[in-house]
Amino acid sequence: MKYTKYEDIINRHIHSLEFLREEFSGMDNLTDLKVIMGIRDWDDSACVKFGGKKLVASVDGPYKKRLVMKSALIHASTDVVVKGAVPLFALDTLIGGREDIEEMAASLRVQSEAMKIPILGGNTMFEENAKPRANLAVIGELMLDEPIRDCGAKKGDKLMLIGEPIWGDQEERIEKAKRLFFTWFEILSAGVKVNASKDVTKGGLISTIYEISEKSGAEFEIRSIDAKVHLTRNLDNFLISLDAKECERVLDICKRNDCHVSVLN
Repeated sequence: MKYTKYEDIINRHIHSLEFLREEFSGMDNLTDLKVIMGIRDWDDSACVKFGGKKLVASVDGPYKKRLVMKSALIHASTDVVVKGAVPLFALDTLIGGREDIEEMAASLRVQSEAMKIPILGGNTMFEENAKPRANLAVIGELMLDEPIRDCGAKKGDKLMLIGEPIWGDQEERIEKAKRLFFTWFEILSAGVKVNASKDVTKGGLISTIYEISEKSGAEFEIRSIDAKVHLTRNLDNFLISLDAKECERVLDICKRNDCHVSVLN
């Protein structure tokens, strides 16, 4: 796939952050926990073995109030879910004036109850002159033996895009996310072998395809992208790479759950 047209976007959302990987490169060795997926992997979330369980954790934000009022908790949880983990709970950080914080907290409660991801704690700062923002951390339990990394795509794999873009009003976004998560967990429970997966966020579909391709060393020739799908906008659905023989199983499960899916190559 040719990325020349999108170099600025890829540099902004991928290459500009590489200094952070170098800055924190030794962190995986500072803990007594078994790090399954950490800084050296530079993936969507971290995975550690803890108390006999494999926990997957990610933090996201700061989200502007506009997004907090719709679906911030959903967007924060996709980094955990796409790796093959079921969210257990979340933590939040809120900043802004009292009215803004009260409104954001009320919206997060709605999202939490709908998605069954309880917010168990966090931090709040009342600052009347600050732009209202929220950060969210999500912790989940891995349902697989290993997390699905973004570097495992293989030559000849098919790329599939699962789920609709999580856009619209809050009710629409919640319903789309519930359908996506339910379908995704059914795919994994059915034993479908997914070689690589990533949620389509910063830099959009183009950046997500590029990152999977670069980290895996696998080139993809994209043949079909729905004209309605914006190539550089956050979609928050899932891009997966898998052996062609697994495609029919995924298509069948998505069809059964009325979950949008497309094969890109």
